[in-house]
Amino acid sequence: MNAVHTLTLALALAAPVFTTAANADYLPDPAAAEAALWASPMVRNARGEFAAQTLRSQGLQRGREEWTVGADILQRRIQTTPRDDQAEWGLALSRPLRLPARAAADRALAGALTGHAEASLGEALHESGRQLLALWFDWLNEASQAALWQAQWALADQQIATVNARIRLGEAPRSERINAEAALAQVRLQQQLAAMREQQARNRLSAQFPGLPVTMDDTLPQPEQPRGTVEAYVNAVMAHNHELFRARRQAEVRQAEALQLAKRRSVDPNVGLFYKNEAGGNEHVLGLNVGLTLPGAARRTDQQAAEQLSATAQDAAILLAQRLRREARADFETAVAQVANWQQADRAAQALAEAARLAARGYSLGEGSLDQVLVNRRLALEGQLMAQQAQLSALSAHARLKLDSHQLWPLDVDADSAHAHP
Repeated sequence: MNAVHTLTLALALAAPVFTTAANADYLPDPAAAEAALWASPMVRNARGEFAAQTLRSQGLQRGREEWTVGADILQRRIQTTPRDDQAEWGLALSRPLRLPARAAADRALAGALTGHAEASLGEALHESGRQLLALWFDWLNEASQAALWQAQWALADQQIATVNARIRLGEAPRSERINAEAALAQVRLQQQLAAMREQQARNRLSAQFPGLPVTMDDTLPQPEQPRGTVEAYVNAVMAHNHELFRARRQAEVRQAEALQLAKRRSVDPNVGLFYKNEAGGNEHVLGLNVGLTLPGAARRTDQQAAEQLSATAQDAAILLAQRLRREARADFETAVAQVANWQQADRAAQALAEAARLAARGYSLGEGSLDQVLVNRRLALEGQLMAQQAQLSALSAHARLKLDSHQLWPLDVDADSAHAHP
């Protein structure tokens, strides 16, 4: 009866798979994750936009007023006596002047545009982090299911040995071997499908983050309740939320544009020098010219439109802050509930595993039927799968809390890191 005892022990040990390690490293390595995030397509595009916006801001700070060079060549014809034709020419150099108030408004807009680009880069990093977590846990779920089906395949294979032992002892009909082989074939099919889904999930993760090592431990830690209070978590999220930063920087850009257009409603002065060579070189003229461009009604409407956009952007930032605060609170409460769900699912899985163990033990002693063993094992497997999914859901929710509060990977961005990071 060695095969029977082996099967009973295997059923007893099958349930705790992926649930007993206290400190398993189930997340990507922080350094590798940071490198993968900076190399992601979304972040690379945001870095390019940040670099371009930095150059545009430099242009605003320096001003767009440029020198204008003019030249003219004339032929003066004198009709009175004595008649004469005289060649004349002239040169002119002029440049618009940027008044101090307008220069200050341009610099404010340049700073707002750079801040908005920086916030957009941070938002790209954060969203890439969420994508990485989602793809990682998708692969982790498929990999853990594949391992569980692999263990079930070993159990089903061992079950055939147990049935054969009972048949040799005359304690079971030969038809039970057919049932055991059918159960083995079904489990084998599920194991193959799980392995295929695991490979597909791995491929999706590697396609999005090609440089990230995709490895896992044999065990997963038990989920823990989020530390701290919900208010502390909400405040931490709001203090690091790049989406909110981006909305606020957008409002600042709109406000700076409205201020710039307000300063442009005044006259545009233009100052220049000119030199003329007239009367065949007998007369030389050197002068100073001043021009004023008078603003029209279009500048007023442009300013009004910019002010309307500024007010709309500010309202959008306020509404976004309210929504993000509600979502952060809901995420914290969901993470707490996920731990409770896993605890309940784990208790149910352990009870079903014990029932399967007792059924296998009874079968080994000549009590019950193989059908009852297979039913109990199927119920135990379903309980293990549910507990495993609940465990991963709780771990995923907890990792999401850490990500959004910037306690998982470095997601803060400044101008130096945006340019210097490889």
